[in-house]
Amino acid sequence: MNKFILASAALAATCLTAMAQDAKQAPEGAESLPKACQAASPGQGVTGKAMEMGDMAAHSMFDMRGPQTASMKAMHEMNRAMRAAHGIKDPDLAFVCGMIAHHRGAVAMSTIELQHGKDEQAKSWAKAIIADQEKQIAQFESWANARAK
Repeated sequence: MNKFILASAALAATCLTAMAQDAKQAPEGAESLPKACQAASPGQGVTGKAMEMGDMAAHSMFDMRGPQTASMKAMHEMNRAMRAAHGIKDPDLAFVCGMIAHHRGAVAMSTIELQHGKDEQAKSWAKAIIADQEKQIAQFESWANARAK
């Protein structure tokens, strides 16, 4: 019982430290977004590293193979960038920045499907997603960059 209490206290301290650091730092994930998104994002607050730690703990990396590991990495990167966009006060810019991150995640997951998938229908959907999402990403980035000027 004492070991459980000590382990729980250590985990809580780690999470609180991570949350405090996140509130002070520039948002992780924002570096992949257009400058307008980076400038408008105030930080991660309580949705940063502490949440990522919980995400990682929920999945056993030991049971994962190449495609699963690649998918987890793509989701992690997408979530980091989307969290960075959540705090943007301008709702239009927050939407566009979040969609850039979301669409990039869709492209990454679709690329993984093309690399590892076997089903021709799924691979066809992945190709269509990549084409559509890359076009929209370019539109969103152009809009965000023009807004920064």
